Amino acid sequence: MANSHIPLFYRIFFLYIDPLFCLSAIYLCFFDHTTYLEMGIPRALTRQPSSPLTSHLITVLGAWSVSIFTLQTLLLQQYRDVKLWKIFMFAILLTDLGIVYAVYEADPVMAVSVSKWEKAEWTNNGIFGVVIAIRTAFLLGIGGVGKPN
Repeated sequence: MANSHIPLFYRIFFLYIDPLFCLSAIYLCFFDHTTYLEMGIPRALTRQPSSPLTSHLITVLGAWSVSIFTLQTLLLQQYRDVKLWKIFMFAILLTDLGIVYAVYEADPVMAVSVSKWEKAEWTNNGIFGVVIAIRTAFLLGIGGVGKPN
């Protein structure tokens, strides 16, 4: 199929690297709420030991992440259709952007003060920034996406 070309870089990133990021989030959401709060929550919000409500919401986020991980590892492995991949990547991009917006909404000044970021912000925001850039490049067809071989 002429529209089924997905360059090697994107296949490696979306089939292996991106699911590893998702898997690490799943682990934190189910088994290590303290690290999740330290690494994934803006400093302007409390990072106190999680309350039952916080624990519930983090676990729900983990359950949602399981569905994304399953789709990444099963659906994308089975199909090389660019149209399907673009639909899926667009949906995940919207989620990524929503998470970045939540960080911004919690602390707009710190969210854009890159020079003041600590290790946790660099890890969390940096990974999201790279992933968003790669997803966007894929959606824009950069690198030969969808081009015939």
